[in-house]
Amino acid sequence: MAINQTGSAIGTSATTVYTSSGTTAITCMFFMNDNASARTLSVHVVKNGGSLANTNQIVKNITVDPADTYVINLEKLVLDNGDMIQCTASVDSSIFATISSVTI
Repeated sequence: MAINQTGSAIGTSATTVYTSSGTTAITCMFFMNDNASARTLSVHVVKNGGSLANTNQIVKNITVDPADTYVINLEKLVLDNGDMIQCTASVDSSIFATISSVTI
């Protein structure tokens, strides 16, 4: 199992938090709000070569409370080579992502 963490916080524009190299399965995603105020988060699963759109959004404007973590605990989300998890937040520099994945 591999753990991937964003080096910087999720921004207000598309922020890639994970890119599949080969075929991988996402097992869990953690989004931690390191701020004293609530923030909202949107999560997209984007095919290789694609971009954020309403059609690939899996979480829309979920509120992450101050100093709290929102967890997406999946059965499995299978991604092909180059597919991505991209996110946006209501404010820059507040929410950080940790993605757990396994290579298939």
